[in-house]
Amino acid sequence: MIFDSLHNADSYFAEDWWQDTLAYIRSATPSLEDGAHPVRGEAIVARVHTGQTRPASEAVLESHRAYVDVHVVLDGRETIAVWPADQLRIRTPYNDKQDVMFYDPPADEGARLTLSPGFFAVFFPQDAHMTQLMDRRPVAIKKLVMKISVGLVLNIPRER
Repeated sequence: MIFDSLHNADSYFAEDWWQDTLAYIRSATPSLEDGAHPVRGEAIVARVHTGQTRPASEAVLESHRAYVDVHVVLDGRETIAVWPADQLRIRTPYNDKQDVMFYDPPADEGARLTLSPGFFAVFFPQDAHMTQLMDRRPVAIKKLVMKISVGLVLNIPRER
């Protein structure tokens, strides 16, 4: 997992996939239309979602194998909880068509971070994450999730 200010984002990776990802993020505004926006075919896809934060009891805990997620809040503020996936009990086995595996939330709170405009978080396959959590009360958010093929990031073939 990576959590940092967008001002520092250039220091993480030098590859062109990261530069393409950052260029899209830096040009993104809250007026972006919800839905999937291909950036580099299926290798890099931007997904935009408008929603509301919620209590942990209404959230899902998930991880992915085929894509690395880069989360950016365009408007609003959310809390994200993160756990090592290999320490969790699987609720729903991996679905390769949707690239998702769901887990039972553990008793401990996990690592928590607050994502607001100007910051980003990167979740790798080993990072189970519960997103769109509210801080004190539900708030509206507009969110961008960059889905980057794990083959680009880790230089390995994409699983399917």
